[in-house]
Amino acid sequence: MPDDWRPEEPTVLATGQKVPEDYEPATLEHPARNVPKPVMPAEARDETEAGAQAFLNYRADAQWYSIQTGDTSLIREVTSTDCEKCTEQYDAYDSRYANGDWAAGGFEKPTILSDTFVKRPDGGYNIPVSVTSSGTVGIDDNKVTARQLPFDESHAFDVYIYRENGVWRYLTSSPRGSL
Repeated sequence: MPDDWRPEEPTVLATGQKVPEDYEPATLEHPARNVPKPVMPAEARDETEAGAQAFLNYRADAQWYSIQTGDTSLIREVTSTDCEKCTEQYDAYDSRYANGDWAAGGFEKPTILSDTFVKRPDGGYNIPVSVTSSGTVGIDDNKVTARQLPFDESHAFDVYIYRENGVWRYLTSSPRGSL
């Protein structure tokens, strides 16, 4: 990867929400500006495959928003507190921004693989997904200090989501077949 590589920024979020023209991606000089706050689609409340897909799209957008802004409140609202790695990741973004540093990128698009939406005996859903990622960079003291390269994985991840008080919760994603 060249030193000047940076993540591709979306023009449309995973939920279909358009990124406004006044959005400014992060640079080495400043964090992202005018970042659109994702809106959960009504369909994401349904316990259906389409509802689960809409929820996963919203969750991806909430994660992107947290990376762009350091505001992890939306992603935390839809993620189980039992996901220790998630909490660690969100805490790291909180700390990064609290220290005056920031991040760029982080856009992901999950897609539930067809004919895999099946409720488990424990009431949750272990769903194989295809995920594309634009990658991320961490910027500290106006320098790129961390990178996650983009990826396009069609057979790598399973996500586990469940319903709690009538709404979806994200618990984890793991390598395919390990849940």
